[in-house]
Amino acid sequence: MQKPLSSYLSESPVFTYELTIRVNRKTYIDRIVAFEQAFLRIGEEYGMFVAVPFKENINLSIEPLLEKYGKERYLSIEQRKTERLRLLNVEESKYFRNRVRYLGLDIRGAEFEDDITVAPVNHDDELEHRSALKMMELLPGPGLDYEDLMDEFYWEEDLRVRIKSSANIWLEEITNEAGDTTDNRAVAGRVLPVFNAWLKELEALVKAEKGSLKLI
Repeated sequence: MQKPLSSYLSESPVFTYELTIRVNRKTYIDRIVAFEQAFLRIGEEYGMFVAVPFKENINLSIEPLLEKYGKERYLSIEQRKTERLRLLNVEESKYFRNRVRYLGLDIRGAEFEDDITVAPVNHDDELEHRSALKMMELLPGPGLDYEDLMDEFYWEEDLRVRIKSSANIWLEEITNEAGDTTDNRAVAGRVLPVFNAWLKELEALVKAEKGSLKLI
């Protein structure tokens, strides 16, 4: 049995986290690239953030993908000092943009309920793709002008990104517009342990960069 993706979506965000890391003029490129690679690697491991190929029947291997992404991202940031620095804006990567459709939560063949899978999503259909993104999406902050990074190497500024989910799978109880509630503990009990394990690793990664991760 299959259920459409819309069955697992809420009309409004269920949660939004804001993530920050600190960078300075001396180390900002290395720190941004290394953080993004680690973030995407952890996301892929836990199924929170995945790259979906443009073409069918293509298997993406995360390490070669991130290696090429890192090289391109490093050169891109270095060469565009007149533009704003933004964290985890994967759309800036021509390598990603030309080869994959970057997707949030991995719902490919997901089984949130026993013997019920999420119906296949056609990512070539823009409406279906946008619905899939609502499961877990990255919203890069406004960024910084290069000139905002002070010459003193010890002076640090924050880069921000938000992580938002409009999926109701995380909730133990779902309330509809009429005020009726549905017991969702079976689904939440399946996905929350994975989410919490990912969140714990992400918090450690952020703290290592003198940043923070908070629910807003």
